[in-house]
Amino acid sequence: MDSTGQRCVPPACASGAPCKLVVALHGCLSAQQLLGTSFAEKGNLDTYADTNDLVVLYPQAVSSLWPVNPQGCWDRFGYTGSDYAVKSAPQMTAIVSMVHALGA
Repeated sequence: MDSTGQRCVPPACASGAPCKLVVALHGCLSAQQLLGTSFAEKGNLDTYADTNDLVVLYPQAVSSLWPVNPQGCWDRFGYTGSDYAVKSAPQMTAIVSMVHALGA
């Protein structure tokens, strides 16, 4: 996973209004490592978030040679290990930690 990601916190949410959280996972070849902030900027989720009191979290996977993930996909096939699809998987625990860091 990348060491940074992105988030959208609409003004109402930043001011303390009750808001819901959306975790937006990019597709393969769509991480900030490859496209910068295009996924967040051009996906229109931020506009929807502003009008619907939603916080959007954009965690980022990265492309790598080892473990083998050249397209920067989220692990849906086991490149991080055999436990990739359980709650204790590395990517899942990282995303949950990010959610908790946002106060959710």
